[in-house]
Amino acid sequence: MARDESAADRIAYRRANAVDPEAFLRELAVVEPTEDGENLQFTPAFVSRVDRQLEKVRSTGVETGDIADMFGVTEENVTVADRPYTAYKTRTTVRNWPSEAALELDVAVDRELRSETDRWDEVPPRQRHRLLQSLRSFRDDCPFCGGPVAIGDETVESCCGDTEVVTVGCGECDRRFLEFSADSIPGR
Repeated sequence: MARDESAADRIAYRRANAVDPEAFLRELAVVEPTEDGENLQFTPAFVSRVDRQLEKVRSTGVETGDIADMFGVTEENVTVADRPYTAYKTRTTVRNWPSEAALELDVAVDRELRSETDRWDEVPPRQRHRLLQSLRSFRDDCPFCGGPVAIGDETVESCCGDTEVVTVGCGECDRRFLEFSADSIPGR
């Protein structure tokens, strides 16, 4: 999608290429129902493939080309953002992750999905990013140390003051994979 296309063209592209996340991921054998049928979980085969990709990412590091692929921009449009947290700027938007581990995991999953299907590139970049974010919460064990992944809440300092966030991270190595505002949880 070219940058100079109109907003209407970009919206039409998103509508035409958006996927039903569950159907898309099930079709690719990325996720399957849990034993009780209440939730989804990664398939064991996908976990193995992502773990192999993660080893590669950890040995070579995240490159601007990985970020460019993830967000559907050219590598020239990606720079490391000057922030105290893990962040990259793609064109005019700063994209951030709660940790370097979360970024590495996103890159590994993104690479694996690209190797599975050409359709991943057609999914609108914003939806790809949201899918990668949500998939970070699908593991019960830390892909870095094998420790248990747990949900917690804490108050963190942001640019605009202290904020209560819910976190998903490893209980042993303290790597954080996901964080979101506690206010975004219904009934909280």
